[in-house]
Amino acid sequence: MAAKRTKRKSATQLQKRPEANRQKTLRLLAFALAIFGFLLYINTLGHDYVLDDFSVIKENFVTKQGFEGIPTLWKTHARYGYWNSPGELYRPVPMTMFAIEWALAPDQPWLGHLINILLYALTGALLFLTLRKLLKGYSLLLPFLATLFFVAHPVHVEVAANIKSRDEIVMFLCSILAINFLWRHLEGRGAKWLVLSLLSYTVALFSKENAVTFVAIVPLAMYFFSKCKSSKIASTTLLFAVPALIFVLVRKAVIGDMLNPGGVTVLDNYLVAATDPATRLANAFLLLGKYLGTLLFPHPLSSDFGYNQIPLTGWGDWRAWLSLLAWAGMGGFAVFRFRKKDLWAFAILFFLINFSIFSNIFITIGSSFGDRFLYTASPGFALALALALLKIFKVGLKIPNAEEGHLPVAALFKNKILWAAAGLILAMYSLKTVTRNLDWTTSYSLYQADIETAPNSAKLNFHYGIEIVQKGLAATSPEEKKAWFGQARTYFEKAIGIYPAYHDAYSQLGLTYYRDGDRDKAMENYQLALKYKPNFPLVYSNMGILYFEKNELEKAKECYENAVKYDPRMVDALRNLGAVHAMQKNFTEAIRWFSQALQYAPDDPVINRYLGSAYRDSGQEALGRPYLQKAERLERGGD
Repeated sequence: MAAKRTKRKSATQLQKRPEANRQKTLRLLAFALAIFGFLLYINTLGHDYVLDDFSVIKENFVTKQGFEGIPTLWKTHARYGYWNSPGELYRPVPMTMFAIEWALAPDQPWLGHLINILLYALTGALLFLTLRKLLKGYSLLLPFLATLFFVAHPVHVEVAANIKSRDEIVMFLCSILAINFLWRHLEGRGAKWLVLSLLSYTVALFSKENAVTFVAIVPLAMYFFSKCKSSKIASTTLLFAVPALIFVLVRKAVIGDMLNPGGVTVLDNYLVAATDPATRLANAFLLLGKYLGTLLFPHPLSSDFGYNQIPLTGWGDWRAWLSLLAWAGMGGFAVFRFRKKDLWAFAILFFLINFSIFSNIFITIGSSFGDRFLYTASPGFALALALALLKIFKVGLKIPNAEEGHLPVAALFKNKILWAAAGLILAMYSLKTVTRNLDWTTSYSLYQADIETAPNSAKLNFHYGIEIVQKGLAATSPEEKKAWFGQARTYFEKAIGIYPAYHDAYSQLGLTYYRDGDRDKAMENYQLALKYKPNFPLVYSNMGILYFEKNELEKAKECYENAVKYDPRMVDALRNLGAVHAMQKNFTEAIRWFSQALQYAPDDPVINRYLGSAYRDSGQEALGRPYLQKAERLERGGD
């Protein structure tokens, strides 16, 4: 009997061996994909903060509170700690990550970049394993090639190289993980996997709002790749709709409506300039055509194609019609082949569903164009590209034994002609990705590169001007400073020429004149800025400085009060308002304003010294001593 049991055990072990080998192969390939993704972006590790990194990390006082700021991050919009205005972004999961990273390594962007790269690499591995589950019975080449194309595609640089886009990475990673866990449940591994799937999807939703589209991806995947009945598909979809509804309700309670509460400006999305629905629709399709073109040929890339790089057009423009035909053709083909569960139809529908929220067809979003919007939709394109190559080179999609669903690793690379074509595509993608990464090194390098691609973008000219100003501030000689400030004014003036009501550009133009010593020109441009934005706190604060320097303290105080009125958290205005009161010997008010400023900049040595001095000069030396001592420590570097 013992011998027979041993024999049976050995037979069982032999039956398990092929499955173990399959899993080992899949893990090996997933690991290779992760390494590939990591290597593509390893040259971003030394990069600085760029673009929205400042508003959500470096200049966000809540994020910089570290662990203490986390509860606030869950109760406010993502830029609450950056500006005193309504916000439409509710993304507490990535914001919590940023706060933790700041607590562990303050003002160290390398950590954020490292985490982005690791998560991006993990996404590639997980996408492959998930596609493999869905495409069981198909050649392993299909999910492997599709994932390679996804990982290498240059449109993802804006996501992987920009720390702020952690929201996009975590959202997609957790959405794919939810599909993976759901499939384990459908394979009969127990209800715990369904629970984990729903939890993962919840994390995705609280990472970025466009995770809501996966409520439609779940039934799509189940219909195409599972044997579930319609009732099971419907009930599972309803389960996923629950966390989506919870998220919408929580977000509404915290922020308000799903749409931008402050409205969309023409500088952010030039479709706002359309005077009628037909024109708006024509331009929306023009942009949709540009998205397809960028996927097919990702060059050149730019962080902004806003007003007025792409001028408004109409239905007389053949490009709008061509785009309409392309998108309608894709949609029509997907519907036509839907009942046959054609893989092409799945790839197209995956792309259309995930991209729909950014299409500007249904709602006008806060940007006219952005590479990052293609991130969650691009697996559909990558799958279609892999399918096309397999068809062109006549590689069978199905394998003889659908239950096995396995090819040895060596067999994957058997078709040398196929891999020559795929390798060429991957080489071009990878080269573009690695070189585009370099543009994202700093804000200056990014705008310097992108202004060549989109020279008529008002926002790019404005932001490039700001970065040039920083070069001027860092210059050591007066001649260098003057040259940099003069160059910056050229770009501010061009931005105003493109968009004459550009209040931010007038503000910065005035500031460069001030730094150049031309107070009259500075005031002239500040007044123009207020003409187009009467409630502009930065301009009031800068005007206050002009009056303060002329010793017109009452006018300076009025300007600072206006600045604080429109932005109660503006540190510079709060500090300067306190300084005016201190000069007027009104120490009670000075202490009030310095204390308020200290709430938002607790480690500012100047504010600590001013507050301590105000207490001392008001006869409360004991109260002022801790602030003066802290100011000394901060000025010495914290020793």
